This record gives sequence, C-alpha cells and structure tokens, in this order.
Amino acid sequence: MLKNTKKQRSKENHSMQKNKNLEVLYNKGKSNYIIRHGILSWGISTGIIFILLTGVFQYGFSLKQVVGNLFSSNGLFILSIFALGGFVWGSIMWKWLTKEIEKNKAKKKK
Repeated sequence: MLKNTKKQRSKENHSMQKNKNLEVLYNKGKSNYIIRHGILSWGISTGIIFILLTGVFQYGFSLKQVVGNLFSSNGLFILSIFALGGFVWGSIMWKWLTKEIEKNKAKKKK
C-alpha cells in the first residue's frame, strides 16, 4: 500500500510539473511559441536535416557540395517551405496548448 501511494505522489508531481511547464510556455505568448517551437525548432531544423540528407543522397559524402546545396536558391526555397510548415505546426500546437491550459484551470477551480 505504501508503494502505491508513492507512485501516486510521483504521478501527481509529474503532472504538476508538466502543468507548470505548459503555463510557462503559454505565458510567453502565442507569437513567441509559434516562432520558437514551430518555425525554428520544427520547421528550420527539419528543413536543414532534409536538405543535408538529400544532398548526401545526390552528391555522396562530398561536404563541399552538400553544404553548397544548403545555401543554394533551392535550399533556401526548401527552408522557406519548411518554415511555413513550422508555422502551421506551431499554430496547431498552440491550440492544443490553450486547451490544456483551460482544462487545468477548470480542474483547479473544482
């Protein structure tokens, strides 16, 4: 029985920490969230990985050509497409974050 209560406390602490982290993200604002977590963290980073991988498949392990592909007009176009995708992803995740915050506020009121 003692182990069960420790597990419950651990789950409650984890849930409280998660809620606190979500509130910190929420308090920084929508545009900050979309830019940092959507465009930069997902869009640009995924775009760079995509460009590097396609460069390796096209040119082999020639570092000069792979990096050149990153800074080409095609590479910049791909980055802009992934940044746009990151904006969409960030917007979707912001809606999810808002719902979670509202759900947590409703639980606190009870």
